[in-house]
Amino acid sequence: MISGTIIAQLIPILLQPVLRRFFSPETFGAYSVYSSIVGILIIVSSFKYESAICLPRKDKDSINILGLALMINIIFSLSLAAVVIIFKSPLKTLLNLPDEFSFMLYLVPLGTFLISSFNSFNFWLIRKKAFLAISINKLIRRSFEGVSQVIFALLKNYKGLLFGDIIGQISNVGAVVVQSKKEGFSVRDISYVKLKYVAGKYSEFPKYNLIPGFMSACSYLLPVILINTFYSAEYTGYFDLSKLVLSIPLALVASSISSVLLQRISERYQVNASFIKEIKPVFYIVSAVSILEILVISFFGVSLFKFIFGNNWGLSGEISRILVWSFALNFFVSSFSSVFISMRKIKVYSFWQVCYFLAIMSLFFFKGLAFFAFIKVYLTVEVICYSAAAIMMLIIVLRYEKKVELNHLAAE
Repeated sequence: MISGTIIAQLIPILLQPVLRRFFSPETFGAYSVYSSIVGILIIVSSFKYESAICLPRKDKDSINILGLALMINIIFSLSLAAVVIIFKSPLKTLLNLPDEFSFMLYLVPLGTFLISSFNSFNFWLIRKKAFLAISINKLIRRSFEGVSQVIFALLKNYKGLLFGDIIGQISNVGAVVVQSKKEGFSVRDISYVKLKYVAGKYSEFPKYNLIPGFMSACSYLLPVILINTFYSAEYTGYFDLSKLVLSIPLALVASSISSVLLQRISERYQVNASFIKEIKPVFYIVSAVSILEILVISFFGVSLFKFIFGNNWGLSGEISRILVWSFALNFFVSSFSSVFISMRKIKVYSFWQVCYFLAIMSLFFFKGLAFFAFIKVYLTVEVICYSAAAIMMLIIVLRYEKKVELNHLAAE
C-alpha cells in the first residue's frame, strides 16, 4: 500500500517543476484557497460516519454505515451549492478572491461531494484489506489529474489547476466504486431499518467528533485562507509550495501507515491483544524520515527550491526553513493518529482538536504582523499542539499495554 501511494503521489510532485513555470504564484494561491475550503467542508459532509465503517463485526452493518454517509453527503453538497449561488458575491469579498478566480466557488460543492464520496468507499476497502485496490485508485486519480493540468497549462488556461483537480476526483470516485463492488459492496444490503440502527449505534461519531473534526481541519487548512486574506494571493502561492514540499512525507507515507494501523490495531483491540510490537518498527521509520526532512530543508532548502522550481520560488524555501519543524512533527503524529479511532478514544481526540482549533484561531490577533513574523507565530502554535498530541497517544498506548500485560499475568 505504501509503495502504491508513493507512486501515485509522486505524479503531482514531479509535475510541480513544470506547472510552477506555467502558472503564477497568484494562480496557485487561489487553487490553494479552493483546496483548503473543500478540505474543511469534507470533514462535516458525511457527519463523520465514514470513520466508523471499519468497526462493525458484520459487513452488512458497515455497508449501511457507508450508505448513510453517502446520503448525508448528497444532502450537504446540494445545500452547499444553494449557498454558493445565493451568496457568491459576499463570499468572494470575504475570501479576498480576485475576480478572475471567483468561478472556483461554484466548484466547491462538486469537489466536496466527490472527495467525501471517495473517502466513504475507501474506508470500505480498508475494512476488506484491499490495499492494492486503494493504491490503484490513487494512481488513477493522480494520473488523470496530472495529465489534465499539463494539457491546460500548455493551452495557457489559468483555470487548468482547478479543472484538472475535478477531473482527477471524478476518475477517483469511478474507480473506487468499481473496486468496492468487487469487494462485496452492494446497494441491495442497504435498508431503512439498518440505516436507522447504525445511525443510532455509531452516533458518537457525529456527537463527539464532528465539530472537533471540523475544528481540526480548520486548524490545518485555515492558515492558507488567513494568509490570502491578510496579505495576498501571491504570498499564499509561496506558502502553498512550501506546504506542498514539506508535506511530502505526510502525503507519501503517513496516510498509508495510518490506514494500515487502523485495521491492525482495531483487530487487536477487539480481542484485548497487545500491538506494541507492530508499532515499534513504524515508530523508528517515521522518526528517521522526520529527522531527515529537518536536516535537508534546514541546510539546503532555499537552494533546492530555486533549482527545482525556478529562482522566483526562493521565498518558498525561506518559509520552509521556518516551518519544517512543525511539518515533521505533524507527519509523526498523523502516522499514528488512527490510535484514537481504533481504541475508541474519540472524546480524548476531540478534546485535543478543540484546543488545537482555539490555538490556531488566535492567529487572528496577529493580523498586523509582517509576513515572516506571522509565519513564526504559526510555527510556535503548531509545535506546541502536535507535541501535546504525541504525548496523549503515548499515554493511551502505554496504559493499554499495561492493562493487557496484567490481564495476561492474571490468566496464567
